[in-house]
Amino acid sequence: MICLQFSYSYSSPAQLGDRKDAFERYLRQALTAFNPRGAFAEAVRTLAIIATRP
Repeated sequence: MICLQFSYSYSSPAQLGDRKDAFERYLRQALTAFNPRGAFAEAVRTLAIIATRP
């Protein structure tokens, strides 16, 4: 989950700058409070449309 947040443009390490470490600590604390086991699952649905020419 931490890496996912860092992959977004609004919460990337470059965007956060010197606040990155504080953001990561806060995020880890919030996620641990939400689920102490530290396990999170995300269902992702992917759709692919494939076209070919005759």
